[in-house]
Amino acid sequence: MWSTVFEGVWGGSYLHRPCPVIGGRPGPDPGDLYGTCLTSPGWYAAVTLLCAGVALFLQIAANLANDYSDGVRGADESRGAGEDVSGKPQRLTASGLVEPKRVLLAAGVNAALACVCGLAVTILTGHWWFIGLGLVCLAAGWCYVGGRHPYGYHGFGEISVFVFFGLVATCGTSYALSDEIPFLVVWTATALGLVAVGVLCVNNLRDADDDAIHGKRTWMVRLGRDRGLVLAEATLIVPVVMAALSYASYAPLVRVASSAVNPRCGTLFEGTGDTTGHVACSGMPWWDVAAAIAGTATLAASIMLCVAAVRSLRTGGYRRALPAAVLLSPAAALTFGCAYLMGA
Repeated sequence: MWSTVFEGVWGGSYLHRPCPVIGGRPGPDPGDLYGTCLTSPGWYAAVTLLCAGVALFLQIAANLANDYSDGVRGADESRGAGEDVSGKPQRLTASGLVEPKRVLLAAGVNAALACVCGLAVTILTGHWWFIGLGLVCLAAGWCYVGGRHPYGYHGFGEISVFVFFGLVATCGTSYALSDEIPFLVVWTATALGLVAVGVLCVNNLRDADDDAIHGKRTWMVRLGRDRGLVLAEATLIVPVVMAALSYASYAPLVRVASSAVNPRCGTLFEGTGDTTGHVACSGMPWWDVAAAIAGTATLAASIMLCVAAVRSLRTGGYRRALPAAVLLSPAAALTFGCAYLMGA
């Protein structure tokens, strides 16, 4: 019934009706002989890129809002000089390189871009409650260090980072793409949320002395450097352990080797006139092989980045620890993604 042009373009096939491009996937119609509709790869790619845009622009907006608010409050007064002098990355507002109003404007522009991407995701998926979730994310980003009572100054910043950059970002993307949140996604969201907390802890551990002076009661200030160091290390090590467990659950290299030694075989019949058939064997699908190789590589990268970050932290090398902690997030995410592709 459906033209082949639908397959891979609008979704659908000869046996399934195509899903609408706008409004999400409707439930199965008992009176429809074609059952549940199929969504095109193009739709999945568009929603994935738009979700990535939401996360990227919100992150930039939050960083710029943080720069502005801390700058006008005086919390970044020691970060006006270059990194070679202060030992910390130079901030735009505190250094005077950019006018505070322009920094705030740039934050607003990125927040607006995130809203545009989020609205497009909402239209494509039909999940209108995403608008409310987006407003909550915007408010959380601003109130972190902005407003009269910034919660980042009272020890709630780490919790917010875990919730919004871990649970909300990962589970929200999964629900936008598939209308469901399986256990592996929650497991992944928890691990990535911990990495985000780890990055913030590394940053706050470096700034603990200045934060204490300006009344910014982060976890690192409350715990002190020794216990704060233990927490920062734990938030980087635990996600890697979680990624390793996901990797081990599907044993990719073992599956590849097993498929090569014992390929799946069966009897293939060539049409209705073939009554005897012949034996045909097939190896592991190429995408599983690619996922196995990529998962192994990204897990190894995650372990090396974690070790580098922890070693740098223990020697006070925050300048080296922070990039390693930041890169740990995409490396771990790719490891979990490969596990998801292989059906862990």
